Amino acid sequence: MEPISFASFSLAAILASLPVNGEEVDKPTITTHISPAIAGQWEIDLNSNITMTKEAAARRAASKSSENIKTNEPKVDAGAGLLTQDEKRSINIQSNTNKKMMAAAAQSSQCRELYNFAADNEMWSVSGKEWTYGRYLVTHREEGLPIIAIKTVYDNNEVDCSGNQVDQTDEALIAFLNHDGNKMQWCADPDGTECFMNFNRILP
Repeated sequence: MEPISFASFSLAAILASLPVNGEEVDKPTITTHISPAIAGQWEIDLNSNITMTKEAAARRAASKSSENIKTNEPKVDAGAGLLTQDEKRSINIQSNTNKKMMAAAAQSSQCRELYNFAADNEMWSVSGKEWTYGRYLVTHREEGLPIIAIKTVYDNNEVDCSGNQVDQTDEALIAFLNHDGNKMQWCADPDGTECFMNFNRILP
């Protein structure tokens, strides 16, 4: 499994928000619980780049539409092998009937990373010959996306499906969690503008 990016905050920051011994609490400032909403098996979309949540994209689109943005982009002149901006470009792709490719063979060679989130806060993942086991916790805040924290307890230190071999034992991951039905994203910010992991649900 490839090393996962860390969000720009730490578990210490989450723990710091909890009341100290003897401090009176009028109302809970943070709630934690098992999240059955993400319980099940998920597959990482390894081909996705940094994306954003639908809500963040809508906010960005609304802010851009309210501004009159004028660009001073220079026009590209034809010559020296360059095309004008309004010239249509086409690609002629010719099929090669000599290549016979089986869909099943193509599927079997694909890199797949599966994450299983149990209802008892246990998590295990499989990627190639590597498998890891750990614990997870979802923390809901008053504003912004919830936080997911994962602590890897064991990694068999085998090669994952992308050819990497990294022992992730005792590593911790903290990210903002965006979950919507059968889609899930892990983001680096509470607004969901930089989401670095996209998941699709495989099994309930």
